[in-house]
Amino acid sequence: MGPNVVVLFRFLLTGVALLLAFLAAVAWNRRKEAPEAATFAVLVASMAVYAFGYAGELAQTTIAGAQYWLNVEYLALPWAGGLWVLAACRHNRIKVWVPLLFVIPGITFAGYYSNFHQLFYSGPPSLVHRGHFWVMEVQRGPLSTLDNAYLMVCFLAGAWVYLKAFRHASALYRKQALILVLSSFVPFVGYFLYLGGLSPWGLDITPLTLAVTCGLVHYGIFRSGVFDLEPLARTLIFNTMRDAVLILDPRDRLLDFNPAAAHLLPALSREAVGTEIGLLVGGNAALGKAIAGTENPVEVELDNQRTQQGSQQGNQQAGQDQGSSGFYQMRTWPLYSDSGVVGRGRLGRAVIFADVTAQVQLREELRVGAETDVLTGVANRRRFHQALEIECIRFTRGHAPFSVMMIDLDFFKEINDRYGHPAGDAVLRAIAQLLLGCLRKTDVLARYGGEEFAVLLPETRGEGANVIAERVRASVGGAALEIDGQKIRVTISVGVASTGVDDELDQTMLLKRADLALYRAKAAGRNRVEVA
Repeated sequence: MGPNVVVLFRFLLTGVALLLAFLAAVAWNRRKEAPEAATFAVLVASMAVYAFGYAGELAQTTIAGAQYWLNVEYLALPWAGGLWVLAACRHNRIKVWVPLLFVIPGITFAGYYSNFHQLFYSGPPSLVHRGHFWVMEVQRGPLSTLDNAYLMVCFLAGAWVYLKAFRHASALYRKQALILVLSSFVPFVGYFLYLGGLSPWGLDITPLTLAVTCGLVHYGIFRSGVFDLEPLARTLIFNTMRDAVLILDPRDRLLDFNPAAAHLLPALSREAVGTEIGLLVGGNAALGKAIAGTENPVEVELDNQRTQQGSQQGNQQAGQDQGSSGFYQMRTWPLYSDSGVVGRGRLGRAVIFADVTAQVQLREELRVGAETDVLTGVANRRRFHQALEIECIRFTRGHAPFSVMMIDLDFFKEINDRYGHPAGDAVLRAIAQLLLGCLRKTDVLARYGGEEFAVLLPETRGEGANVIAERVRASVGGAALEIDGQKIRVTISVGVASTGVDDELDQTMLLKRADLALYRAKAAGRNRVEVA
């Protein structure tokens, strides 16, 4: 049984060394993706040398043979502590003066191989048979004690760095931070048990604990993306982006968000992490539908007062941050482990909101400008014909009645000749406002050309249109317009045409009928209404 135990233990140590060497190679190959990967690779390689040397030491039955493999171990062991702290600091972007970390390892390394004045070992080594193993015993000097103490302190310091990162990590990075915290404590416990004489048969079980550390870090690299989701990218990009970013898991629960998202959606908070995103934006149905949908990109309008009312978190924060309202273009990207290779495990998705309020406003201004008369501010001829076409379609489908009015200012040329064209422009603006005051919100008033206006009256039959036309005529004729300190009276002539019961409707003919009615009103003396 004894030799089998020795062989098994040596086999385990050799396997640990090979596994560590493999992990070092993997990390080294990823150094372009994450700068700290290079330091981590050197650290793991040193642990591989340590484990391989200890496996060779346990196979020896002579002091000379054991001493040879102990020398192999100490090629790497003194540097492991400094490398562990350096890797932890670089992963978390903590500045550290590198030479300071390796002052003590340099002293102990030189002290071991020179044993100057027996500062490292105070006496010759010996082999002691414990259980199934021959274990080398040495009398430690002050440098050996310093070496052991420094290694313990470094393991604790690395654990503290990772633990600090874990406390401040968001949900998306908390798994990685927790893995690295555990990986720091495992070798510390193993080395502590060995130095305290608590390990089985007095063996150094640190290399075996490194196997556990290796497994944890391997999981972090390939399954949780320790190097895929870097703290540097989060600090320099994620937290400073102007666009709002939400990170959701496959079940659409909130994992993370950046400050821009918190400003945009006041319902977001650290307490809200883990909550389904639909519950956080329940007051904004359009936003919830856009996030849940697959259309990409999609434009949504955010009204944060409404969004806040839809969630408890939003109500709690409404007095603190009202967020931002406006138009946003939303895009989604799936997030995969292993650098985005499909099939390697989907982590969730990123939802990014780009503020396009200015573009939407410009687009609306251009649309309004294309449909609005510059002088009077009412609709232009193009917009009138668009609205008329829609009403004709409605009439064809469901016989929805409507009417049109053509309005012309009487003797407008005389106003221009007597008061000047600026005064004539002011009269047109004033008349447009008078007409608007006599019409319904559903009616469309347009400047049709020169001093002529056109009005579209939806859902209005001939009788109703005649009443409205008379009201418009009386309102304009009874008003005294004050232009540049002078009072000017204006009258209008109105021609009205309405839809009949025909199945087919020709909008050109309808406008011609209204024009003919207008001409009859002018021929009959002006300041009157004629119905076609």
